[in-house]
Amino acid sequence: MFNNGIVNYENYNHVEKNLKNVLNLANSSGASKAVEEEIYYNTAKNVGRSLNVTDYNSLAEKIMALGIGQIVMTNMSDNKIVFRLYDCFTCSDMENIGKPVCYFEAGILAGAVSIISNQDMDAEEVRCNALGDDYCEFEITPAKGNKKNFQAVGDDEKPDINMLYLTINSLKLAKSKNQIQSQSQRSSWANKQLNDALENALEADNFNQNIIDSIPNYLAVIDSSGMVVRINKKYEEFLSLAFQKDTSIISLAWETKYTEVLATGKPAIWQQIISGKEHIIFESPILKSQAVLRQVIPVESDFIKLLLDKISDLEERIDSNKKASQQQLKLKDDRVVVASDVMISQVNYIRKVAKTDASILIRGESGTGKTLFAEVVHQESPRRHKPFIYIDCTTIPKNFFETELFGYTPGAFTGASRNGKAGKLEMAQGGTVFLDEIAEIPIEIQSKLLRFLQEKKFEKMGAVKTQQVDTRVIAATSQNLEAMIRDGLFRKDLYYRLNVINIVLPPLRQRRDEIPVLAAKILSQISEESKTGLKRIDASGLQALMGYDWPGNIRELENLLKRLTFLVDDGVITSQAIMMELHTAATLNGGVGGAASEIRENERELIIRVLENCHYNKSAAAEKLGITRQTLYNKIKKYQIS
Repeated sequence: MFNNGIVNYENYNHVEKNLKNVLNLANSSGASKAVEEEIYYNTAKNVGRSLNVTDYNSLAEKIMALGIGQIVMTNMSDNKIVFRLYDCFTCSDMENIGKPVCYFEAGILAGAVSIISNQDMDAEEVRCNALGDDYCEFEITPAKGNKKNFQAVGDDEKPDINMLYLTINSLKLAKSKNQIQSQSQRSSWANKQLNDALENALEADNFNQNIIDSIPNYLAVIDSSGMVVRINKKYEEFLSLAFQKDTSIISLAWETKYTEVLATGKPAIWQQIISGKEHIIFESPILKSQAVLRQVIPVESDFIKLLLDKISDLEERIDSNKKASQQQLKLKDDRVVVASDVMISQVNYIRKVAKTDASILIRGESGTGKTLFAEVVHQESPRRHKPFIYIDCTTIPKNFFETELFGYTPGAFTGASRNGKAGKLEMAQGGTVFLDEIAEIPIEIQSKLLRFLQEKKFEKMGAVKTQQVDTRVIAATSQNLEAMIRDGLFRKDLYYRLNVINIVLPPLRQRRDEIPVLAAKILSQISEESKTGLKRIDASGLQALMGYDWPGNIRELENLLKRLTFLVDDGVITSQAIMMELHTAATLNGGVGGAASEIRENERELIIRVLENCHYNKSAAAEKLGITRQTLYNKIKKYQIS
């Protein structure tokens, strides 16, 4: 629209028209407001189509660059994509007004995702600051009745980008008006609630008789004082009486729970024999708990039969869906064990996002399997035939991060190899780099990593030439990155760039039903690796495992079973052996005083037995004990084991 200070008036007319719609949005109401909101949404959707995004990474980057907020994808399925938007442009400072208001952001996301998915999509805002939430959430689904491919707009159709910026600036005016309007609405909210309560009390007495007469069940309306103010013809015929208005339920001798329903706001249901036949009685609050709707339904009625048929059909669908989900969990990595609903859902999500090239941040406590699931993402992705390179950020000295990630040129520093060195990002060309415990990366290196994530470009240490590689980055952490951002230890822009897709692995204590399957798998692997007989855990032993909280998660379970494999002489691991070993481990972590010598002796005996089983191969013994080789050397020296 603006070129070297010259205004293109043809485009300006369109801008002026759109801005009028934007500004009117702050003051309009009723049906006209709904129409303008629709226009507003569709205008933004058209702009979203022109943002020149190719994937969800570039979408997150564009949204951030426009100052609209920070987006994170939280779910992706065949029928729905869910985004969370933090620091939302429209509503981040808005009070609760009881309705979502971010039509602009919804339209932008719908248009952009339409281009990425090559299908016309719509967005619905399900959470909003204006609803009292801490962030906005949008569900992106295929547009109804539209199955055609959705191509990006041509260059001749694209609105001028300056039009978008001018619209955003004008929105600031509308936003200010909305804030003033919301404050005035808050001041009258209490009066409105009082009004509604009075109106509802009147409506209870004027409940539409025609409606309740048309329903085949026996219906009655009871007011807050226990008077039956309405009853339908079916109920009158059943009671064989001519109903008199305002008849007390006491005089009718009804068994009722209306006082409980009014007090709790929750429905009540029970069975009762009436006139020799079994009936279901259902009482529920209506009219904002000012009255109770009573339904009496014969168990042999067509309604109950239909309901039971529907329940049976629903159960069959749930079973078939569960079986289908379990069948879909055939992963390329056979080390993955999934036996709980929460992990079935998580793995199905991982399989879907693995097909994209978006950056992934895996969150979870230490020992939950973040490395394993990073490998699963790689194996399920189109990059599976290229390298997967693991980097443990906790083991790299602070001064070596740059050379480890990006490499260096010959002579870049004193002691540098004369041939230079390729960094891990370069070595993973076409594949995946997994940055475990990314919170350990020094703040001064984070900016260089951010640039790589944005542009896939970097310079080696000592180089003047920029290199470009096609490497996907998966990061993981057990740290609280949000707290680190507040403390200035982690870059906010890097966090949002990594967190395009967020995977949270639940701790083992939240999926205890997987412990028996996990334990069997681990014991099988130990037997295969150590060439020892396969051990099994008896029923009481499994109960002991499932009753423990596992602060170290799956890694702690693996280490425990490794130790028990060598400590237990027969083929069965009992609850007694498990509890003794758990107690020993807990005491080692927190034991003091007179028990210390006993603890040391138990640990010394354990190390000697494992060394003997491994024929004094210290590397193998360290692995079986679940400790590093250096730690084993230190303990051998400490306990004077010859």
